[in-house]
Amino acid sequence: MSDRQEKEIKKLVKQAKNGGLEAFGIIYELFAERIYRYIYLKISDKDEAEDLTQQVFIKAWEALPDFRFKKNPFSSWLYSIARNLITDFYRKKKPIFSLDAEIKIDVPDAADLNEQLMIKEKTQKVFRAIQQLPDEQKELLILRFVDEFSYNEIAKIMRKSPLTLRVLQHRALKRLRTIINNNY
Repeated sequence: MSDRQEKEIKKLVKQAKNGGLEAFGIIYELFAERIYRYIYLKISDKDEAEDLTQQVFIKAWEALPDFRFKKNPFSSWLYSIARNLITDFYRKKKPIFSLDAEIKIDVPDAADLNEQLMIKEKTQKVFRAIQQLPDEQKELLILRFVDEFSYNEIAKIMRKSPLTLRVLQHRALKRLRTIINNNY
């Protein structure tokens, strides 16, 4: 996020901390889709992802009075809450992944329908391959390439150094390439 966006978010968080429901509503609008996508790509269950997304924002609202801006952006705090809820979800429930699960993919405008379908099919193959990676690698690739976080932001969410994340990303991409070449 740009510095300007971060300043705006800080302003909204400050208002929400003072009981501003409207400010928190704007925060929800800014982050709900991204948090949902992150959770959905980790658990592959639409209904559960919706429930967990709501829980993220309930927990955020409850913990907001204790939130302090330090070096971490507000988004990292939300993703940390989501990550903890996903961990709890897996502790309580055994994961079930269906390759037929619908993955919502935005296809860029293409010249013709065939090209759009080919792009969508290739993208779905990549997402299916990502689902076969170990959880830590999957999470890193989602945060880095889907949610477009920097290494520093991901380091705060995953509690790892940026250098460690670069090595993990290299291994994940190498493994992903192998999965795609062997299966598709």
